[in-house]
Amino acid sequence: MEKKGGLPFRKMLGYSIGAMGDYTAYGFIFSFLSFFLTTVAGVSPKVSGMIISVAIVWDAITDPICGMCMDMLRTKNGKRRSLIGASIIPLGASIVLLFLHVDFAPVLKNLYYCLIVLVFWTSYTIWNIPYYSLGAVITQDDGERTKIAGMRQVTGFIGTFCANSLSAFIVGKLVAKGMETDTAYLYAAIVIAAIVMITVGIMWRSTKGMEPIEPAHSGEKFSAKDVVRQSIEVMRIKPYLIVIGAALFTNVYMSLFNSSVLYYTTFCLGMSEVKASVLFTVQTIASIALVPFLTRAALPFDKKYVYVACMSFSGLAMIAAKLIGINSLSAAVVYMVLVSIGPAAYWMFIFNFLYDVIDADEIQSGKRKDGIIMSYYSFLLKLGGAVASLVLGLLLDHSGFLPDAAVQSEQALSTISSLFTILPGIFMLAAGLVVLFTPLTRKKMESLQAEKEQLISK
Repeated sequence: MEKKGGLPFRKMLGYSIGAMGDYTAYGFIFSFLSFFLTTVAGVSPKVSGMIISVAIVWDAITDPICGMCMDMLRTKNGKRRSLIGASIIPLGASIVLLFLHVDFAPVLKNLYYCLIVLVFWTSYTIWNIPYYSLGAVITQDDGERTKIAGMRQVTGFIGTFCANSLSAFIVGKLVAKGMETDTAYLYAAIVIAAIVMITVGIMWRSTKGMEPIEPAHSGEKFSAKDVVRQSIEVMRIKPYLIVIGAALFTNVYMSLFNSSVLYYTTFCLGMSEVKASVLFTVQTIASIALVPFLTRAALPFDKKYVYVACMSFSGLAMIAAKLIGINSLSAAVVYMVLVSIGPAAYWMFIFNFLYDVIDADEIQSGKRKDGIIMSYYSFLLKLGGAVASLVLGLLLDHSGFLPDAAVQSEQALSTISSLFTILPGIFMLAAGLVVLFTPLTRKKMESLQAEKEQLISK
């Protein structure tokens, strides 16, 4: 493990660039898959929501299994990096195949997209859990972790730009030049898959030698009982329950909001994909611009309170937007800036909250369980996405939304508006307020670290 204060800048940057691939893959799927399935591939909103939800539930179930397997895995190149390397090709391939418009019978078409989305989320788990777990072992210095969080935030939001703005721009331009919409989406998916594979590959190579190689276990084998036992153990950690509760609420927000952006801009504002890309770009720029302010604010103030303030502000802004209304591009731009504050704080601090939980548990239990701890964070994150995707499809279907209609009913437009504003706003507000109850403040962590150092010195 790296010593305190001993991690070079280039190593921090090499690790952080992986967030670009992570945000690109995650953002592209959540922002465009539902819209693509319903308006291009010919899948009904209800079935589309079910496909996405089933796949995310499957992935959520495999998260703790992956986390525990990672905790037990021992390889000469490091257990985390070995899994990351194995995920690169299937992750990229599944992104492309998800945006391939297949001309199958309805049942076979639904099965095809369900199968490929299962492959995507499984590959994503094998990449995502080891990547963020790696951040817990390359340094234990809180200052370095904050710097890495800031760098990871910037590269991550560049990934968000690629996932949302770049892909929407590509689709809009290609369609404007006469290309079929389904082919335009396929080309965008190929570009996105290339970005994901290249950035994850760069991160994998850059972190060579950074992961501590752990000694082999003596006779320990994987078993279902161990999964249950360790799951019960981590679910007894109160600060952990608070963090994963925040993750659950946040991903409900993100899934509802990100999936509804194109619906809102297309049907409520009458904008093309190219103009919609402006909003995604504004969101990315605002998020990156907030990084230095959040980094500085976390130094004099506890990161817990900075996080709560930012999430609560954006949540209230989203709720107010439903009452005020967003009827123009300029109003939508202002709205996106205000909404960006909360997620910027979330991605800035959430993994440091998790690292605090991992460190505190190791000090108290004597065993490091970063794999299983990170996996249940991922589990709740994706469970929130599954619930939101199902709700999105059901609400659109119930509202009378017609994928092939250029003009929607008042009920459908009202539902889309709620999915873009008040509904995700409520969950963002909840995700912020719940963290007020965590006992792992900066002073508490400093006290635990001092206690650990005293035990080591004895």
